[in-house]
Amino acid sequence: MKLKMFAYTSLAAAAALTMTLTACGGGSDNNNSFPLIGIGANTPPPAVPNTPAEPPAQEPADPLAKAPSDIRTTWFGISNWHYQVGDLGFILDGEVVNSGRTPNPAAVKKALTALTKRGTVDFFLVGHEHGDHALQIPEYAKQTGKPIYAPAAVCAAVAAYGNPESQCTTLKGGETFKMNEFVTVRVVRWLHSLDCGQAGNGTAGVETFGFLVTAQTKNKDKVLTLYVSDSGAGGVDLFIPRVVGKGTPSETVYGAPFSNLADAVRAAKVPNIDVWQGGPESRVVNQARVLMPAFGIKYFQPHHLGTRATLVDGVSVGYKLEYGLHFPYLESEVPLLTAFMKSNGTTPMNPSNYFDAWVLDAAGFRPVDNADVKADYGLPATGPGPGKQGPNPRSGQLECVND
Repeated sequence: MKLKMFAYTSLAAAAALTMTLTACGGGSDNNNSFPLIGIGANTPPPAVPNTPAEPPAQEPADPLAKAPSDIRTTWFGISNWHYQVGDLGFILDGEVVNSGRTPNPAAVKKALTALTKRGTVDFFLVGHEHGDHALQIPEYAKQTGKPIYAPAAVCAAVAAYGNPESQCTTLKGGETFKMNEFVTVRVVRWLHSLDCGQAGNGTAGVETFGFLVTAQTKNKDKVLTLYVSDSGAGGVDLFIPRVVGKGTPSETVYGAPFSNLADAVRAAKVPNIDVWQGGPESRVVNQARVLMPAFGIKYFQPHHLGTRATLVDGVSVGYKLEYGLHFPYLESEVPLLTAFMKSNGTTPMNPSNYFDAWVLDAAGFRPVDNADVKADYGLPATGPGPGKQGPNPRSGQLECVND
């Protein structure tokens, strides 16, 4: 009995010793060190935690990755323009009827449907309050809910139509609106047209504004520039400060049109104006002689075409988008302007029909296809039509004797 107990005790002691050696890291590296009791196989070393590698240095995000590459312009009669700059689109004036005393909801809806085939409508600009420019603006405001930037009289009409007063921003001139990260609109207080032989004193005509549009492109060194205005005045009038409320306690003196544009160009930090869209069709040569060399204007587009009726085969034909432009714009009828542009190196880009479109980019300014938009109005893809054209109703009056 004593021998048996001794055997058990010895065996237990041996086992305990083995466990102690193993726990302390002792014993042989041989897997068969303790074959009788199955203890002593190699114990794996403790796992070493993985240290995550430093992530590779990332290139800084390109701030111009989403910048536009061009400005797409579409003319649809009178002084109506649609501009698409990247994902931002806007309309100037937008008069699509030029008759009646109240807006035409169906005509506005049709124009918006056509124009948004190739872009967006995110806000509106208005040059002046006359009916051939601004009559439809309250309806555009109602149908789109988008912001309007316009003279005071137009903003009053927008609110009177039932739109929120806050939807329309009243212009004074000199404002800068940064419409998104890349597109800026600068408001230039301008002047309305004057007849042959007239010179203003700074008060003539309704409040009139031009707009300098700049677009930063993906190329950090290229900013596209476009100036749109509607005035046949020029010469000395460009250098006379504009005055509102003259002789009243509220009299306000604004800068002269030329100075106002020069200030806008200087603030934009651009070397020149790429495209000038100058209207109306008459007396533009007076402005051209001053503006084109002063601002290095590369391309010129006349507008304010189509507003007056003409005779076609003895029948009066007026402004109707579905008819097409009812008289041509001929360079032969503006010989002084044509000659000056040639001497100055400015290229004319004349429209031939409604919804003609062009693209301004780093390579220049060129016409582009707009057939799908024109199709909504039954217009041919290129050229005039479908209606027959008559003579320009102001033929012989587009330039004055002393211009």
